[in-house]
Amino acid sequence: MEAERVELMRIADAYVRLNYSFYKGGDPEQHTTTGISDMFLPFPTINVNDFGIDMFLCLLLQMYYHRAGIYLSYETVVDYFSQEFEGDGSRRLYNNGKHPEIEAFVEWMWGGRRRSELETYIHMIHYAYLTYSTANEGHGFVSQNFVELSPQMLRALARAAADPDYILDLTSLQQQGY
Repeated sequence: MEAERVELMRIADAYVRLNYSFYKGGDPEQHTTTGISDMFLPFPTINVNDFGIDMFLCLLLQMYYHRAGIYLSYETVVDYFSQEFEGDGSRRLYNNGKHPEIEAFVEWMWGGRRRSELETYIHMIHYAYLTYSTANEGHGFVSQNFVELSPQMLRALARAAADPDYILDLTSLQQQGY
């Protein structure tokens, strides 16, 4: 009985860390052994824009790339969250040895308790977009809702935030259909 409780706590802890890291819940102060089956949270499709991306996840991965220097693809994350269980029937946990790229990301996010850093990062990117939009509206750029931006525009904004020498040109991206 004790071994079962320890295993449930291990699974719950893995879900809390995973969900915290991908900003899907997971309060670090809450470790529970109830409702484990409800702790797997697939990425919702309601936040996906016309470009097929969740802007929040896209910026989270951009922050990881620019701050940690590690590229984790959007597709890898979506694929990871597409299944609650592995092919062998075991729970899909980030730390089961089968998903080292997800594990590295979770350890980075969890270890630094980076939620406030992410919020600041998104505000910074949003401010850069508003600044660009205001300066270029009427010069060929059509302002859009921030959550509706393409992955190409979000990457350009993130690059501009990371590199002060980068020349941001969202107008050209928009004219290309991005």
